[in-house]
Amino acid sequence: MDISSEAAIDRFLIGPSTILGRTIAFRVLFCKSVDQLRHQIVHMLLYYFHRLRTYVSVIGTPVISWLHPRNPQGILLLVTLIAFLLNRYTNVKTKAKMAYRRKFWRNMMRAAVTYEEWAHAAKMLDKESPKLNESDLYDEELVRNKLQELRHRREECSLRDIIFCMRADLIRNLGNMCNPELHKGRHQVPKLIKEYIDEVSMQLRMVCDFDSDELVLEEKLAFMHETRHAFGRTALLLSGGASLGAFHVGVVKTLVEHKLLPRIVAGSSVGSIMCSVVATKSWPELQSFFEDSWHSLQFFDQMGGIFNVFKRVMTQGALHDIRHLQVLLRNLTNNLTFQEAYDMTGRVLGITVCSPRKHEPPRCLNYLTSPHVVIWSAVTASCAFPGLYEAQELMAKDRSGEIVPYHPPFHWGPEEANGTSGRRWRDGSLEIDLPMIQLKELFNVNHFIVSQANPHIAPLLRLKEVIRAYGGNFAAKVYFLLEYLMWL
Repeated sequence: MDISSEAAIDRFLIGPSTILGRTIAFRVLFCKSVDQLRHQIVHMLLYYFHRLRTYVSVIGTPVISWLHPRNPQGILLLVTLIAFLLNRYTNVKTKAKMAYRRKFWRNMMRAAVTYEEWAHAAKMLDKESPKLNESDLYDEELVRNKLQELRHRREECSLRDIIFCMRADLIRNLGNMCNPELHKGRHQVPKLIKEYIDEVSMQLRMVCDFDSDELVLEEKLAFMHETRHAFGRTALLLSGGASLGAFHVGVVKTLVEHKLLPRIVAGSSVGSIMCSVVATKSWPELQSFFEDSWHSLQFFDQMGGIFNVFKRVMTQGALHDIRHLQVLLRNLTNNLTFQEAYDMTGRVLGITVCSPRKHEPPRCLNYLTSPHVVIWSAVTASCAFPGLYEAQELMAKDRSGEIVPYHPPFHWGPEEANGTSGRRWRDGSLEIDLPMIQLKELFNVNHFIVSQANPHIAPLLRLKEVIRAYGGNFAAKVYFLLEYLMWL
């Protein structure tokens, strides 16, 4: 048996591996023994202890003598110091309690089921919140001066002077008083802005109620029409969102209860269903609808058996049968067209639809662009999400009142071989969920109340709040530009 004369030895460390251990070992090397190291450490500690005692005796003795009970200045200083510390502790404790209560009421606002619950929580939050520096959010001086001018004009001038001046300078966002940060999470508007709005409303009522030969009805109508056009209008927008569209019911119900429902309502997909209800019912019918009828409505039927679903997918390319929705909407809207609904209720209805064709842009149907289209047909087309419902053909009334296809049937391109005729439309939320630009162009809308139920928009809204809070004005403007380009 051969025995090798070479041996392999692995590398290993000798001595401590930590920095502290190596420092002590390095110090020991310069000492004759461990006892000498211990003596040096003790001498060093005694040295620093004597230095500290000397410092305390030099500095502390005058202070202690100055705080002697026989020295009134020292006692006054000591009492002041104790009072300051107690006050500091009390303020910190009070601020912590207020912050906790504010957080509690914010959570209550988020969890509120009814408007009354939200309003109560908002009132309590206003009481607990520190007063805002409102001058940083809007021009108080401008609004105050304009309010004084309006009051002086009402007291000193004639009605024609009031009309002349109001027609010239009545604008919506005076002094940036529509700043969202000024009204976010608050139940009431600032007192100055409320007084200005009340004064303007009072003078508008004076013009309406003034009964004299000096001011004829035609002049009143012309003044109101022109002033409204310059002031702008408000619209309610209801987004798509499938079953989450049930949140729209609570929004509209609250607006109806407080008589704040705008005359212009528009929506897409499931939002268009609620818009059609609002636009086709008179005010008493609308109030009674939210009290009694809306609980029993079920717009979307069950899918049915597996064989029915398979048959629909193979023949129509959709999981659901849209005929159940069509029947309910026909009964609910009474086969009204956009023009007929506007003539009956005075409300402007807008419903968005998209075309499957490549180069055809989406449309916002309303009483100006498509007056004869039947509302239930537009709603079912706006709800036709690919894969769930098949694309729908728009229907309209002809001159005799008969329901006919909105676009006369004709054949084009490769579809002619399949025997397909007419133009079909699908879910409006695919391309134009909220038709803001169309409403601005057609109806001079410059203020929107939006009920957004699409879940994929929620992160963008949260990001918008964060950018507004921490990004500054420049970041907020950049995000606004990007948001505008996305909606385009």
